[in-house]
Amino acid sequence: MRSRALVLAYAIPPVLAFVLAFVGLTVADETSVVGATSSVTVSLDGAARSNRIVAGAITRVAVEHHATVVRMVADRADPDGRRTALVTDAPGTLGERWLRDGYPDFSRAVSTRVRPVSDLDHVDPTGTYELFGDDAARHDLVRAFDSVGYRATTESTPALARLGIGDTVDGTLGLVGVLVLGSATACLVATVGSPRRCAVPRLHGQSTVRILRQELGALRTSAAVALVGAPLVGVGTWVVNGAAQWPALVAASALLCAALLVPVLLAHATGVLLACRRPLVDALRGSRPPGGVVGLAHAARLAATLLLVAAVSGLVGAEVVARTSGTERDLRAAGTAVQLWITPDPRPIGSQVYWDRLGRFVGGALQDHDALLTALREVSTGEGGAGVSALFVDAEYLRLQDVRAVDGTRIRAGATPTVWLPERSSLDPDALVGSLTDWDFRDGPAAATEDVTVGRLGTPELWTYPDGGRVRGWVDDAVLVVVPTPATMFSADQLGSWLSTGDVVFRDRARAERAIHAAGVGSEISAVVDVGQAAAETARGAGRTVVAQSAAVVSGAVVAVALAVLATSAHRRRHGRARFAKTVAGVHPVRADADLLAVEVVSVAVAAVAAGAAWSRLRPDATWQVSTLDPLTQTATPAALLAITAAMAVSLVSTGIVLGTARGTDRTRGDGAR
Repeated sequence: MRSRALVLAYAIPPVLAFVLAFVGLTVADETSVVGATSSVTVSLDGAARSNRIVAGAITRVAVEHHATVVRMVADRADPDGRRTALVTDAPGTLGERWLRDGYPDFSRAVSTRVRPVSDLDHVDPTGTYELFGDDAARHDLVRAFDSVGYRATTESTPALARLGIGDTVDGTLGLVGVLVLGSATACLVATVGSPRRCAVPRLHGQSTVRILRQELGALRTSAAVALVGAPLVGVGTWVVNGAAQWPALVAASALLCAALLVPVLLAHATGVLLACRRPLVDALRGSRPPGGVVGLAHAARLAATLLLVAAVSGLVGAEVVARTSGTERDLRAAGTAVQLWITPDPRPIGSQVYWDRLGRFVGGALQDHDALLTALREVSTGEGGAGVSALFVDAEYLRLQDVRAVDGTRIRAGATPTVWLPERSSLDPDALVGSLTDWDFRDGPAAATEDVTVGRLGTPELWTYPDGGRVRGWVDDAVLVVVPTPATMFSADQLGSWLSTGDVVFRDRARAERAIHAAGVGSEISAVVDVGQAAAETARGAGRTVVAQSAAVVSGAVVAVALAVLATSAHRRRHGRARFAKTVAGVHPVRADADLLAVEVVSVAVAAVAAGAAWSRLRPDATWQVSTLDPLTQTATPAALLAITAAMAVSLVSTGIVLGTARGTDRTRGDGAR
């Protein structure tokens, strides 16, 4: 009869493999093209030829090598939800099929429109091109770009990355680790810790090799799970995405399943070989498991606790991002404002001319009141190495957002910069103003920085128009710095940088499009994104991470409890009679189980140390290595407390298991142990 622990150990890998493969392909499809053999990144180099000539050069390479070249272009209105694939149409290639039948989106969160590569004359040709072809096609494509005035760099896509393996979201690594750890430990405890399993076949004259072959027949459990699950998976994927990219899904699932089964098989085989080396008489009598196995089970329990702490911390962070993005309050505060995404690989990105040009564009938009400044930065307080969050805004920001002083009056921009401290702030105003003047206002005219006034904020929270979750949407501890004329106070380089990080936003899409056209910077801008839509996309990505982290937390807790059961069972079998002897001698139950209870204390202590280390990494300090702007800094304390609470809950369950098995061990007088 197959051990339940072994059945579970072999049932987990195929299920987990499919989940990881599906998530990995989803992420890969949303960010790139599934199955591409290589990529070529193109930037401007000298006098480039027209886009039509570039498209012709790409097409010639595709036809000559029977390859497909793809250039994914984000939709300006909805860059995360819609995109266009510009593809070559060489006869008999994927590109020709996609032009005829459409691109098979694996993720239904993204809709792809397929157009011929001749439409390249409508977009910036710089960027990344995906190639389905051999190395000769890749090198010829690089030479083709070089011949038309573009610099091209290339890299081959690893076979596993083509299947989305390695592109899964945060949290899956811990999930894999804890489940593989639990499965491997279960195999060892079920073999070395139960020597009779192998002793009976040995008594009947079976060789070690035969016993090993019989034991590894537990692989049939994995095969049965795969066979039963295959039809269900097929129907499910057909409903979800029309079974798009199903060969890649099958291949990725098979590879991941094989990789996950390797440690289970090794642990199982090792356990069988060690069990077969036990003296036959001792094994038949129920010889106690080796101390190494008991220690390994306890060590695995501690490792599972550490993974559980990490998963809880990750879950809290993802929940905070998900709950603070895309809410009704955020959308109302964002209004019709839009942010500009600059080209990911802008043409002369290494030149100062590029950033100065963007800065002049931003300065003009700010002066015309088409755009507004909302830059959340960490600045020096002027006292030692301490830092504080500061929100730099202009007059247009104050017109759109209702920000009030401590006396209730609405704050307006004056003729010179004004610094507004939180109502209960203990910062030194003179030191802070001196720090701002010396560093942040260093490019401004002296007349404007000589008369910086200070006031007290009455508004508890300030809206920051966040970009991609890099900063918090609402801040309640930031200094408000009102700059009436940002175009004259900051350098063009600084303004261009703020545009690239989403700290300069336009009042609405129409004003942004008009300003881009008037300044002639269309090639440098890849998308115009609604702030509200960007917040919603951040929430969508965080929601996906929440699912993965939730699975990691649940699996971590279940595996930790399961390992506690295995460790306690192995410990009872090794020390059961000694425990019974202590009971007969009148030793208090707590003292009789002091070793097991000490493991629980150590487990909680290890979890507390790990949670404290994570807390210290997320908390800002005088070194400025952790920014107060990071949304995760707000999760440090609750994440640490919840992680310790989760570890304590597992420990309480384990303590109950210890107390329950103590009574059973005493009733059987430690049978099977020494």
